[in-house]
Amino acid sequence: MPEVSYSRTAEATLADLQSRARYVFDVETFAASTGRLDNAHGIRVSLKRFVERGLITTIHKRPMVYLIVPPEYRAYGAPPLSWWLHDAMQLIEPTYYAGLHSAARYWGSSHYALQADQVMVGSFRQPLTAGKRQVFFTFRKDISAAPTVRTRGEKGAYLVSTREATLLDLMRHLPKVGGLESVARVARDFGPHLKQSEFVRALDAMGQVAVAQRTGFLLSELKFEEMATVVEKWLSPRTRTTRLLAEPVPETMANMTKPRWGITYCMRDINEIQEAQ
Repeated sequence: MPEVSYSRTAEATLADLQSRARYVFDVETFAASTGRLDNAHGIRVSLKRFVERGLITTIHKRPMVYLIVPPEYRAYGAPPLSWWLHDAMQLIEPTYYAGLHSAARYWGSSHYALQADQVMVGSFRQPLTAGKRQVFFTFRKDISAAPTVRTRGEKGAYLVSTREATLLDLMRHLPKVGGLESVARVARDFGPHLKQSEFVRALDAMGQVAVAQRTGFLLSELKFEEMATVVEKWLSPRTRTTRLLAEPVPETMANMTKPRWGITYCMRDINEIQEAQ
């Protein structure tokens, strides 16, 4: 970080950052902006006081990353995620994207109040807390291949998975995202907007036969036959084994298998899908 030739107060520096919609910063960036890189102790004291006053909040400790909290969001403890996610992740985990139900919400499918934002990352990470907001991270080994778009929120740009990649991620993490009915509701909303080429791209990026089998079954049950056929063609040269659609089938219910997909299911599963229609 280059040293600047002037010096200004910590308060003025904080105001300047916010005026330029820069809500995330680390200690070095802040010190450089004040022109006092040689006074690290003084800068840390100032930042501690800002935290105590609620002007900023700590969102990461190694490295130490701070988030500016504008007056209108003091009661909540943090501004909206879209204002700062990308800048924060550049300091914490540059390979990321907003995914799962956070991505579904971005694409217009929001049926449940999210208790936390969901972000996919390329390494295992503990949740991040910003005021009353929590961000839960989900590890994806092949994250660099995931199809994403860079979108612009109210105050900043960030990465989000495409509709097609979002649907596959949700199916891959079915137990942690609310179960089959939850994913079926998203699939119902997404269905008319899914694109064949983008679906193939997302399937190739994930490369998970089991996820494709379950997704194809779901799309077929929801009557999105065009997209189901895309999945079927992707599966055709690949080896498949018979898999459960969701949770283990209760002993009181009869197993059924759909050979087209190699999926075993029960009436409970069908009922949950129908609930989403």
